[in-house]
Amino acid sequence: MKVIDNILNEWSFRCHDGIVDLNNPEKVKILEEILKEDIDDDILNYLVGTNNDTKTKILKYLKRIGDTNNNEGLEQQIAKLLQARFGTSRKDIIEQVIFIADSKQFDLLEEFKNYLESPIVNYSELIENNNLDVLFSPTKFSKEFIDKIISIQGSAQPSLGKGEVALCVFLKDTYKSKKGDVVSNGNMIEIKGAAAKVMNEDISIGSKAEVLNNPNFKKLIELYGSDMKGKTWVEKIQSVYIGSKKEEFINIVNALLKDLYPSTNIKVEEKDFESTSLFNKKLAASIANNYLKDQDLLFFNPDTNDYIYINGYEDYINKIYDDTLYAANASDKVPRISY
Repeated sequence: MKVIDNILNEWSFRCHDGIVDLNNPEKVKILEEILKEDIDDDILNYLVGTNNDTKTKILKYLKRIGDTNNNEGLEQQIAKLLQARFGTSRKDIIEQVIFIADSKQFDLLEEFKNYLESPIVNYSELIENNNLDVLFSPTKFSKEFIDKIISIQGSAQPSLGKGEVALCVFLKDTYKSKKGDVVSNGNMIEIKGAAAKVMNEDISIGSKAEVLNNPNFKKLIELYGSDMKGKTWVEKIQSVYIGSKKEEFINIVNALLKDLYPSTNIKVEEKDFESTSLFNKKLAASIANNYLKDQDLLFFNPDTNDYIYINGYEDYINKIYDDTLYAANASDKVPRISY
């Protein structure tokens, strides 16, 4: 075991703390440098018979570096495959994915490369499913590995939320978009979490004061209102409707909504005031019409890996009104959507 011991001793000497660790990417780079300095067939042959986990791992590095038919190595091949999905600027994400695949826990670089070359999960299956673990189960990778990839997120622009990396990695014909979140089979997909804002790009989120200081809102309160401390503006509108002159009230509310959302042409009717929930649904449906013209939505729960796929604007409206999606009272101008 002298050859192996020498490698381990040299590796330990070059590590700043003297501790070798195959799960530390910086220390793995030191090991690779050592192996590149002195590698021959005698070392490879000598290591073939060992069963020790660490020594087996070393053998894999040696074979990878010494293989003259694969000069770039598995990591380089995988990096190129991932660059097609994330772009060359997202080196941080690419290195993180490779490190997880190459970790002692998973150790599946070869299988991972093969899958990236021929992914089997496609866009139609994304629409049909509602959980990422189930969606990606045909890959034959372990749930633990899939969950590790799902949990990756990046703050650099364009940002990557949980789930986005996994979609780009495991889903066929899918890549990170410069404009939205993910493009799969030509479909732009925006990924949303809890309390999501779904609105046309020309609508500002605004503040509660923008609503409360609006002349039409003040007019409503002056004509029909009373003390409604602690209520949201939506709740206040619902409260004052009950004792109002219906036609006049609705006209003032529509003037208010035109001020707040000038590009939507939103108009409420008497039926929209049957409950606060219905008013919120009308508001949520109206302010998202242009936003969903060219993209779909995926509402994702990172705690369970469950998701709901929204296939365009009509699907969004249907899911708002059948209570698959929930539109909360707007504390500012925009109702938050959850499921």
